[in-house]
This record gives sequence, structure tokens and C-alpha cells, in this order.
Amino acid sequence: MQDNTPLLNRAEQILRYLRHELTVPEEGEFLHWLSENPGQQKFVAALCTEQGMEAELRFMDHNNREEDWHALQQRIQENSNRGKGIWLWQKVISIAAVLLVLTATGFYFYEHFGAKPKITIQDLAKHDIQAGGNKAYLTLADGKQIALTDLENGKVAEQAGLSITKMADGKLLYELKDDPEANHNNKGEISYNTISTPAGGQYQVVLPDGSRVWLNAASSLRYATSLASLKERKVELSGEAYFEVSKAEGQSGKPFIVKSRNQEVEVLGTHFNVCSYDQEPSSATTLLEGRVKVRRSGVFERTLTPGEQSLVGKGIEVRKVDTVTAVAWKNGLFKFEDANIYEVMNQFSRWYNFEVAYEGKVPDNKFKGEVYRNLNASKAMKLLSYANIKFRVEVNSKEPERKKIIITSNQ
Repeated sequence: MQDNTPLLNRAEQILRYLRHELTVPEEGEFLHWLSENPGQQKFVAALCTEQGMEAELRFMDHNNREEDWHALQQRIQENSNRGKGIWLWQKVISIAAVLLVLTATGFYFYEHFGAKPKITIQDLAKHDIQAGGNKAYLTLADGKQIALTDLENGKVAEQAGLSITKMADGKLLYELKDDPEANHNNKGEISYNTISTPAGGQYQVVLPDGSRVWLNAASSLRYATSLASLKERKVELSGEAYFEVSKAEGQSGKPFIVKSRNQEVEVLGTHFNVCSYDQEPSSATTLLEGRVKVRRSGVFERTLTPGEQSLVGKGIEVRKVDTVTAVAWKNGLFKFEDANIYEVMNQFSRWYNFEVAYEGKVPDNKFKGEVYRNLNASKAMKLLSYANIKFRVEVNSKEPERKKIIITSNQ
């Protein structure tokens, strides 16, 4: 997918990411952008460490961008002098803006700058795309990022009340011990963690109050490192998640609030699903049991009963739905009930991590049926063949790891 974001704006976004200043929706969009190109991931990952930043600076020096380079060196020296000659990572961050402005030339973002990309057509049956799996990244309050996918079985991390365990059956469980002292940093500010899944990833989270959250692909959840001393249990979601809110003693009187795009969902103890991807026309909340209140920007409010779904756009629409369909993803299924081609391909693209484009008249078929999420993409895409919808698979030489599927008209 071509990135239409101005490069200078993207550079500023990287800087805000390094400083942990992105909102949950912004971080979700940013992580989705990163997932589209391994080169972009490597570049940003390098900036997250002192050694990596130094390597990027040396690379700039090697490429002899003299005017910019000397200005940057002078800025580094000024910051070092103020720090009594001590090279601190915080000082590197303070001059990162200068480095990132240089990225506005496009020099870092495109490994083959100036070269015309080569597009090849592939047979999906011969060059299949594997199904997603348990993949996630945990960003701690101090900025440290842990790739949960790589962890071995058993307890693998513990910090300020944090315990991460990979179970013997391969599932990854993230658990926070409810330690009030872990809820604030040394400045007295509330500390937050963020767990994010890439495209092709999913993850299960156990929050400190005992509530369970299942994150779907390309999603992120931000929450306080402890909930004991807070008046309300508030989390921020980008993407999709299924919640089983705990009614544990000491928590039952505290409202549990999920903030996502254009809405807040408030519950006291219940099971519900929130789908709030930017690619979808509205934010959908589906209630399985209990009661929830759905608010849009504090203006509109509706109360849902089991079996109802709210759609939040300019207002709030409430309708009866099959809840099994709404949470099928959590149970290992794609389940479609009169879904259009956009709904089907949005789900497939997030799970299989490919780009989707449409050519010619967009098919107006409605899809009904189930597909197992553990199947490779070639088998899942057979759903389209039943409707005589054809597609081709393109691979860009600049992004060989991420395929593009072009949906063509069936007429």
C-alpha cells in the first residue's frame, strides 16, 4: 500500500512514538503502517535503542550529508555539554527530531530510493499466506518493549507487579498483580502499559482486576498498571477486543469503561465485544450478557441488553444480532451473515496481513458461512470462488513480504 502521509508528518509521528505521546488510535494506525514493510520496522526499532540511534547517525555520516550532519553534531555536543559530558539516551531523544526531519527526504523509508518497483503476479496456491497466531508486543510504562511471541513457556518477566506467563498449550497470558504502588511513576503520574497485536496476530490479556480481554489482529489496548487505587477501571482500545469483565470483590462497584473511536462503553460486570477499526464505517459493540451503556462523545447514550448491538457513527443505532457471529473470531472462526465483500476482505486482510484493492465494478454479493481461521489464505479465499469472484495476487519488489490481492469484477 502506498503511504500517502506526508513524510514530514510521518517523521513527527515517529518522534511522538519514541516519546510515548501517541493516542491509542494513533498508535494503532502507526503500528499498522509499520507492519506493512519490514524495512520500516527495522528503521523504527533501531531508533528505540541507543546503539541503534548511534548506528543511524553513523550511517548519515557515511553518506556525507555534510550540512545537516554537522548541524546535528553541534546539537549533540550542546546537549552533551549541558549533561556534563554524559551521553544519555534521553539526550538522544531530545535531538531525534533533527534526525527525523532528515527522513522527510524519503532517504530512510525506501531502501531502493529512485528505483522503479517490479510487480509480479503469484499463484496463491503455490505461494500461500499462513494464518495468523499468538503475536503481540507489550510496551511497559518505562518504554521497554517486549515481543511476547518469542517468550518460552513459564514465567518470563516480572516488573512492578507485572507477570507474563506462556502456558504449556502455547497460549500467552499477560497478568498484572494489583499493586497500588505500581500504579504511579516516580513523578506521581499514573503509569500505563500498552499491548498491541500486529496484522496476523491475536492475544489474550488478564488485567489486574481479573478481567479477561482477547485482542483481535491489528489492535491495541492501553491501561493503568494497577486498578486498585482508581475510581474507575478505564482502558483505551484501538481495533477489536472481546471483554469478560470481572465481578471480583472490591471491583464490583467500580465501572469498567472501554474508550474507543467515537464512543465509550461502560459496564459493571459483563461479556461484550467491541469492534472499532478505522477501516470500518462505525464502531460496533455487541452484548452477550449483563448490561452496558454506550455513549458517543458524552452526548448520546443507549443501554444495551443481551443480543443487541450498537453502531456508533454520527449517532447510535441499536439492533438485534446473532452474538455468535460477532465473537466468532475469538472462537477461531470467520462467520459471515449477509456480509458484503468489504466486510469479508477487511477481516481476511487483517488476519492474513495482506493489502486489498478493487478493480472494476465491485461485486455486490452477500456472503453467509463459516471459515476456520487456522486455514491458510488460499483455502479461506475459496469463499470468493463460490460467488464466481476472481482475484489476482501482486507482489511489489520493494515489499515482497506483503502481498496485494486485487478483487476483480465477477460480471
